Amino acid sequence: MKALLANKLFLAATVAVVVVGVGASIYFGVANKDNTETNGGSQAETSTASGDDFQRTGEKSFGLDVCNEMTGNEVASVIGKPILRTGDYSNSGSTGCEYFVTETGFVIVDVGYSDMAKQKTGLEFLERIIKTDDRIKLENMLAYSEKGLIDIYMNVLAGKKFVRVGRSSTSVVDEETLIKLAMATETKIRSFK
Repeated sequence: MKALLANKLFLAATVAVVVVGVGASIYFGVANKDNTETNGGSQAETSTASGDDFQRTGEKSFGLDVCNEMTGNEVASVIGKPILRTGDYSNSGSTGCEYFVTETGFVIVDVGYSDMAKQKTGLEFLERIIKTDDRIKLENMLAYSEKGLIDIYMNVLAGKKFVRVGRSSTSVVDEETLIKLAMATETKIRSFK
């Protein structure tokens, strides 16, 4: 009985070590790859068209630390309201920042690492009305529910990366202010060339 328990414990410890090792190698491999690509200059050397350059550098730059890339002071300046605090809004598929204007109400800038077209399909399934706005120069879609504008999506790299600007409720900022925040976010994204 003790031998069986000891074997199970040894097997569990071995599996844990393997999982941690694989996870660390993946993490550090991705970190080194990102560091090499952004700091090594390989992206700028392979691009000749300014649009391509923006998409390549935009893919690897903006969205690494959104709360520090689009600061609370910058957001406050655009929306005309003080930011009480910021909060990390990251998960396995995106990285972002919540900018709280009340204890529970916030605007958000969220960088999604997937296909914006899939987002559109999901929004249409939820019966959202999709529009575009010519003031935003990146390919964009504005998603409306019956309560009004809920999110603005901007395509940074087709099939790979988009940026979403939204709010926790329509009472946080009005529609026009949310569009202005999306425009300011686009300007910030472009500054990361």
